[in-house]
Amino acid sequence: MKELLKNPIILLLILGCGVIYLLLAFLAVGRNQKLGALAEKLIAGLFLFMMPGFTIPPFSTFVPNALAHPQKSLPSIIVQLALYGAVLFVLSPRLKYTLKYYFDLLALLLQNNPGICLFLFIILLSFSPSDTPIHTLKYSGVLLLTTVVYIYIIKQYSYQEISTMLRWGLAATALLSTFYSKFKPAIGINKVKNSWQGIINHPNPLAALMALSAILWGLEAVENPKNRWLSIGMVLYSLFVLQMTKSGGGKIQFLIGATIILSIRFLKQLPFQWSLFFVVVFLILSISGFIIITNNLEAIVVDALGKDLTLTGRTPIWTYLFAEKIPKRPWFGYGFHGFWQPWRGADNPAANHISGELRMPSGSGYWTPPHSHNGFVEIILDFGLIGFTIFALSFITASVQAIQYLTRPRQRESVLESVLPVLLLIFVIFPNLTERPLVENNHNWYYYIFISVGIAIKISGRNFRAEPKSKKLPSR
Repeated sequence: MKELLKNPIILLLILGCGVIYLLLAFLAVGRNQKLGALAEKLIAGLFLFMMPGFTIPPFSTFVPNALAHPQKSLPSIIVQLALYGAVLFVLSPRLKYTLKYYFDLLALLLQNNPGICLFLFIILLSFSPSDTPIHTLKYSGVLLLTTVVYIYIIKQYSYQEISTMLRWGLAATALLSTFYSKFKPAIGINKVKNSWQGIINHPNPLAALMALSAILWGLEAVENPKNRWLSIGMVLYSLFVLQMTKSGGGKIQFLIGATIILSIRFLKQLPFQWSLFFVVVFLILSISGFIIITNNLEAIVVDALGKDLTLTGRTPIWTYLFAEKIPKRPWFGYGFHGFWQPWRGADNPAANHISGELRMPSGSGYWTPPHSHNGFVEIILDFGLIGFTIFALSFITASVQAIQYLTRPRQRESVLESVLPVLLLIFVIFPNLTERPLVENNHNWYYYIFISVGIAIKISGRNFRAEPKSKKLPSR
């Protein structure tokens, strides 16, 4: 195959066919509004589906963050940008209409949640304190551009439609993870835990995704009786994959999310102040219990939730970072992706060893954490206490608005419409207590954008969705 591609005639023929199909798709989207809407929804769903960070090609190759990777070759960058450009070209007949009101939405967001707008500005400027400003600028640029896409998606689609995209994307994740865990164990099985990790790089993130999948399919089973058996089957299948990850944290997240959903009727009967009080207290107790269980009570984790020893050992990392690294750059941090840089050797800001690694004691040896295992600590490392304070303002604003939206009297929205922001909030908070960074090009970040921007739209009562105008046929 590679030899064929080296032949310039064959390569030109392939490129010519590609251009022809691209033009045909462009014309089809321009002439058929339903086809254009369907194409956009499928592309948006695929985009959200691949963002959790899959380890298998082609997703690992074409995910946006790959553009900023230090080892990304120029030809690979050109191919990836060409693919993105082709998608925008095909959708351009539709986008020239649907981008209407985009800047109006940004103005509304600046008014309703100025914290997130300011935090995005902090991300843009984070190259300034970084020791590797070009490296930081590439990652921050990619993150901000994908955030523009996330804002567009939540502008165009309701929470009900977002839920549908997430459900089917998570179903595909479960199926692919099952395949790789059963038939390609070198990829799908985590060697340390001897459990499923599927197409994700660790069992715990897969467990969190399956917990959310089970809840979303459960809500679908309640609200859509026509497909109830399919939804129930997907609930059971998601829980099966969750069990195979052997992740106690994932099971706790499922129980917390399910508890919130079962409490909706009770919360709606209360005044907003009391609803806010009960939800905040519940989250505080849940967070405390989550940290205690996953870090200290090994007996509970082993006996009741399944062995999950990889969740221990986080506290020493946090203690070391706050004692040794954060005080060196307390206000503005090390810049986005400016702290964990093992490829720099001894110049790695995270290093405490001449090898360029951060070595933490573990038994008679040591281990090298790839990150702090806490999304909120990562924000302090990257953006300093000032950046964290601004993010906290944004986060608290979005959380209060999400609870307010959940507890307001039912109007035309379904239960899923009202509960999804709080549900996503749970799956932003808990995985980031012990796992991957929040401010990163992954599903945690677009959950947060969907909460912040979607709630601003809902509270305003305005419709920012735009569609192409129907073309009237000339009268005969």
